[in-house]
Amino acid sequence: MQHPVSILFALALASGMTASGASAQFQLQLNDCAGRKPGSVLVFPVHRSGGAWLTILNVSNTSTLPDTPTSFGGSTNAHFEYVNVQPNPTAASNPLAHFMPSGCTIFDRVEFLTPADHISVLTRCHNAFGGTGQEGYVVVSAEDPAQSMGAAWHHNYLIGSEVVLSGSGVTYMLNAYSIRGRCAENVDIIDIGDTGTGTGAPAGPVIQIDLCHHAILAAGTFPYTLLFDGLHYDPLPDALMGDFIGVGGSQLALINFTGGPMIENTLFFEVYNDNELPLSATLRFRCWFDQPLNRVSPLFLEANLENFPNDPQELDITCDGTGDIETGWYKIRSTGTWFSGGQQHSQDGAILGSVVAGHSSVRGAHLLWEHGVQFNGAFRTP
Repeated sequence: MQHPVSILFALALASGMTASGASAQFQLQLNDCAGRKPGSVLVFPVHRSGGAWLTILNVSNTSTLPDTPTSFGGSTNAHFEYVNVQPNPTAASNPLAHFMPSGCTIFDRVEFLTPADHISVLTRCHNAFGGTGQEGYVVVSAEDPAQSMGAAWHHNYLIGSEVVLSGSGVTYMLNAYSIRGRCAENVDIIDIGDTGTGTGAPAGPVIQIDLCHHAILAAGTFPYTLLFDGLHYDPLPDALMGDFIGVGGSQLALINFTGGPMIENTLFFEVYNDNELPLSATLRFRCWFDQPLNRVSPLFLEANLENFPNDPQELDITCDGTGDIETGWYKIRSTGTWFSGGQQHSQDGAILGSVVAGHSSVRGAHLLWEHGVQFNGAFRTP
């Protein structure tokens, strides 16, 4: 692949600039500041509609170029794919069945977003009607409006969030997980201009050129696949991390992104209490779940945590120097994916998720912390 500096030099020559006529300022924006960035794919870890639940999804196209009122060069399609999970009918008698839904089906819609556009949808209206309601997760991908549905492309301008409400009011708000598109020459260029000051600072306006802008990223033929392999899109985390309070009522949502909806992902939970005591648990699930942490494993129960050696001063809520509530943290990683018949599908799996904590009327939510990278994540579009 051509070196980025040589690409810049070629662009400078193409613009008619010479070393004798001006001093050129070249900068490569290979990485922005650390933190969350707009992407070409958004993952909403939880959606619920029907009964006492409502979910509002918010998606914005932060591309404002070109900034003429008659041009739509910064437009994109936003492909909403609702992964609706059918609960296992045996869950009432078998607790493990909460993690093994009977099926995951996709209902999708496409919305056209112009530059700087925003859309908010109520999932009860936007998703397929599901009788008593639907639950699961949502994937929104940027696609080429000029092609048939499924032509996912490089458009790293999508941001989003969701609001999940119950009958008692706002329950929690959660940002979407952003996945950035990649391509062979993933370079952004900032400014080619005359400094004129001798300070090295550009004198003219900043020009941004994205060499990958709107490159097609969808893999295969219809139905297409979004590959989170570091080549088409950013890879997913290799492990997820979070903390908990024993009486906090934490609820964990996880999505399997390796294999199809009936592939089972085996998880290893590395858990530490407030006294650095290592504990562990395992769990096998398929597709998606959103369950209390104490259903994932009883070791997250306050009553169980009290039986282990703990820090006598954590968490002190009465300010008397004595701990009152058990706390800790955990790391989740996949140890392999499996076919339902027991044959191994892969040696490792990709997962994403979020955690919610609080009580029935007031809750808080956040995405899980990330560690490492995993290159075998994928999502098959319908």
